[in-house]
Amino acid sequence: MSSRFQIKPLLFFALLILLLLASFIAHLNVQIPSSQPIRHLFTTEFYSADGTKFYELYHRGTRTYTELHEISPYLREAMIAVEDRHFYYHFGLNPYRILKAFIENILAKEKRYGASTITQQLARNLYLSLEKTWRRKLQEAYYALLLEANFSKDDILEGYLNTIYFGHGIYGVGDAARFYFNKQAKDLTLKEAAMLTAIIRAPQFYSPLLKPEANEQRANMILRLMRDQKRITPAEYEQALKETVALYGKRTVHHNPAPYFLDVVQQELAELELKPPHPLQRGQKVYTTLDLRLNHIIEEGLDHIFPSWSPIEAALYAIEPNTGYVRAIVGGRDYSASQFNRATQSVRQTGSTIKPLLYYRALEAGFTPSTRLKSEPTTFYLHHEPFTPQNYNRKYLNRKISLAYALATSDNIYAVKTHLFLGDEAMIDTLRTFGITTPIEAHPALSLGINEMKLSELVTAYAYLASYGKQVIPKTVTKVTTLDDVVLFERQKDVGKQVLDPHLSFILSDLLTGMFDRKMSDAASSAIRVTGYSLSYELNGRFSGKSGLTDFDSWMIGYNPKLVLGIWTGYDSHTPLVTPSETGYAKRLWGYVMRHYFQTPEPFFRPTAKVRPFLVDPITGEPATPHTPYAKPLYYKIGMEPFFE
Repeated sequence: MSSRFQIKPLLFFALLILLLLASFIAHLNVQIPSSQPIRHLFTTEFYSADGTKFYELYHRGTRTYTELHEISPYLREAMIAVEDRHFYYHFGLNPYRILKAFIENILAKEKRYGASTITQQLARNLYLSLEKTWRRKLQEAYYALLLEANFSKDDILEGYLNTIYFGHGIYGVGDAARFYFNKQAKDLTLKEAAMLTAIIRAPQFYSPLLKPEANEQRANMILRLMRDQKRITPAEYEQALKETVALYGKRTVHHNPAPYFLDVVQQELAELELKPPHPLQRGQKVYTTLDLRLNHIIEEGLDHIFPSWSPIEAALYAIEPNTGYVRAIVGGRDYSASQFNRATQSVRQTGSTIKPLLYYRALEAGFTPSTRLKSEPTTFYLHHEPFTPQNYNRKYLNRKISLAYALATSDNIYAVKTHLFLGDEAMIDTLRTFGITTPIEAHPALSLGINEMKLSELVTAYAYLASYGKQVIPKTVTKVTTLDDVVLFERQKDVGKQVLDPHLSFILSDLLTGMFDRKMSDAASSAIRVTGYSLSYELNGRFSGKSGLTDFDSWMIGYNPKLVLGIWTGYDSHTPLVTPSETGYAKRLWGYVMRHYFQTPEPFFRPTAKVRPFLVDPITGEPATPHTPYAKPLYYKIGMEPFFE
């Protein structure tokens, strides 16, 4: 039997499917409101925590939605000429093209030829992947018929022109016209329209910025096609061939107050996998946890503190401990220059900011704020290999100090001794308990922060302490609705699982106020200062906090019951931090944000039922006497009170 007769049953089957689809769509009872503009199919509105709409986004990052009357007629005609010359005459599918492509693919024994109409391409852009399967093609036909049943041809063309990919991360004719020619879409010339149309077949190959000759050849072919289809006159064709076009190649800056935050929101939306009430109804209102006031203060702080000429980078992550609501995310100083989110994607050595997690485990193991270890230059021999950690600036008290003082001054010798007492596995287990998922290798210097971690992870770990030991799961989305307010998702407030001892969590939060306690440094009569000495002059109210410094990274994380804010600064190139300015940016920015955000003091953490304060010398941990230079109440868990002789 010849191949011609073998194809006939397949053709019949294909026609049958088309007829069934057309019949099904014709009898659909559910339709979206006819008054709904097509832009609502792919419009997403974003709202901050106070209900303010702060941004609007279209299909796959399209920033500028352009209505059909705002698009050059040349571009509209070029697209129709190349992509679907019978666009205004079919019902969403072109049976002739489908059958022709079907035969050619059967003969070629592969899916080589397409037959998609503009309506089908819009359906694919909005709802489907790019995989080449018969199942996907049937879905594409289904959505195309739905579109035709609900929208006019002009609406569909408008939607299509706003969802096309033009390479270089650019979607939609409005953004493409600005990127390539620095023009509005309505002002495109015939030659420019042909050049843009040429790109869409294969953006990497036909980009006029990357492959000008290939783009020129295809643009000229499109111009001939337009002439032959009588969409332009011969005179217009000849004039376009002579036209010289100047390329621009720069992105238009669209004001987005929180671009890094918005990227995380869109990731969370994708994970929710929400289903609309109608197959076409994709437009959404997304209510987020963003605090616009906090975000504005952060942006002001970045501009105020960091010199514009310096390539040093910064990342910030702020979370509300009792809810897990992420209030701000800044992943870099300039989103237009780099979309890499250093707050949620970058892993860097944490330095001493890891120590509170070490000391939580120590408290579990029986340490108290008064537990004393000697701070002096020390070499440890581990498996016969010497290990010699050093304090910052190689300064030591050369006597026994309390855990409270070691934490306030970030004493490294105390930290390593504590780590060795607890063991490597205890430290790793503790990090996992605090929600850290980054791979960690056992090493005695784990307590000094040689491990790499995401800022978002470490800030969330601190939020465990700020929530009295409850698990904190970061969230950026609270509710999602359709554009006409049908609720698709609404987050229920949940109480986090208790994973840490609430009493020890309070004790540690209280101890972490020590970095801002100037009196502790003054009483020690040494050149060693608490790590937040300078910050203590500018804060309103009490805060818990810890800073960290490596050769390449500077960190500051601090909190009160309402907010945990973490900041990292450093160079993407891992250039060493040498000057006091470089090492101090994180603390300065943290202080700026907290001072301006909390303009009046907030209530601090309330002691839990199973802790008691004792008046002690915070440097030695010994009971206070009338001769103690500085006496301070420190909290101890009942049953773990210090033994005072």
